[in-house]
Amino acid sequence: MKADFFNKEFNSQNISHAYLFECKPSKKLDEEINNLIKKILCVDKQKNFMFCDLCSSCKSFNGHTNPDFLEIFPDEDLKSKVIGIKTLRGDSKKNRGVINIMSETALISDAKLIKINDAELLNNDAQGHLLKILEEPPKNSYIFLLSSRPAILKPTILSRLNRIKIDPSYFENEDIKNTLDPLFYEVLFREFDLSSIDEVEIEKLKSIYAETIDSIEEFNFSKIKVLDLWNDDYLNFRLNILKQNIFNILSNKLMDSGFKNASAISTLDQERLFLFLEEIILLQGMLENKVSLNKKIQLDSVFDLI
Repeated sequence: MKADFFNKEFNSQNISHAYLFECKPSKKLDEEINNLIKKILCVDKQKNFMFCDLCSSCKSFNGHTNPDFLEIFPDEDLKSKVIGIKTLRGDSKKNRGVINIMSETALISDAKLIKINDAELLNNDAQGHLLKILEEPPKNSYIFLLSSRPAILKPTILSRLNRIKIDPSYFENEDIKNTLDPLFYEVLFREFDLSSIDEVEIEKLKSIYAETIDSIEEFNFSKIKVLDLWNDDYLNFRLNILKQNIFNILSNKLMDSGFKNASAISTLDQERLFLFLEEIILLQGMLENKVSLNKKIQLDSVFDLI
């Protein structure tokens, strides 16, 4: 994280108008950003620019009713998840619109603030609309963008944002990390928000992890077993386990991780492993984009390489 951003001392002079937080979604990060927003909006700030949690601005923010704050999410009602220009312009059923809030005098707070989640999902029209606001920002107004894939945003947008890159280690949970198999933790960390996952879910994923590893052991390997076992809601998690195993073989870290080396994929040469990775990534891309597919047929195609 850049210069321990959230622990630095702030005041109304050193807060930039627009920030881009480059990060994966996380409950822990969301709490940090919301606390910073409360500091900016609070009308009875304590020492070190700390929010009071007692004024009308803080109380209404905690109750999700602060009229000087707007949080934007992707349009869930559309087939493809995007943030369109209608969302930024305002819909009477959802919000008053970014420009309306930014250009008006703050109603109960010290400023106005817009928080845009998954900013990489802003479509071209929405980015154009946002750019006009960033070029001429109204007084006492702020925009926070959160994105795990900032490179998708237009360069003209990026050039007007103060970019804060959040280091992945910021999300690590040392208590969990020290008690788990290194490979399992790596896969868990990549796919889940560890600040919101509970012990019951971790135990369930442990079982799925062990089951997945067992299904690709050299002497037990059966494509039929994999096709039947992996065709469930945890397919992407299982693919990540397989993918990380391949990475470890390619980087000669398999033995260092304490992970079994008697797996079917350990018998493949480097060229075949890279082809295997490519097939896995293509399947994961289809799953992420919610492409209509028969999982069993796709898995059959992927495992034909073994």
